[in-house]
Amino acid sequence: MSNPGRSPITELASCARADTFQRIEVITGVARRRSWPSDVKAAIVQETLEDGVGVSEVARRHGVAASQLFKWRREAGLRSRPPKPEPVTFAPLLIEKKDAPQPEHKEEAPPSGLIELELAGGRARIPVTAGREVILAIIDGLSMRRR
Repeated sequence: MSNPGRSPITELASCARADTFQRIEVITGVARRRSWPSDVKAAIVQETLEDGVGVSEVARRHGVAASQLFKWRREAGLRSRPPKPEPVTFAPLLIEKKDAPQPEHKEEAPPSGLIELELAGGRARIPVTAGREVILAIIDGLSMRRR
């Protein structure tokens, strides 16, 4: 199976197609986290704001976890992509100068409603259009009922 003189890694590498791997990262130290300069972070975040570019796509391109890139966007004050401003359109307006007739003066509608009187002799509802004499007569009538 294996050829003498060749290491297993060399055999695996020779079996793999050239277009299978795009990038190999060799970790040489014990560092657990990469440090990203602020200007590099800002440039990567800026790429996510371009039209038609997904955050995951930018993250893969730079070797960053998408969650890390979303965190950088939050830290930069970006919750989501800014909305595209809609184009402003105006409706056409045509003003014709004519002598407009003045509206006729309409009579106001007569007041509507009721006056409710409650006395010891009873209760009465009187239309507000009732004359003074009618209202006084009703008051006298309610007052006399009590006696």
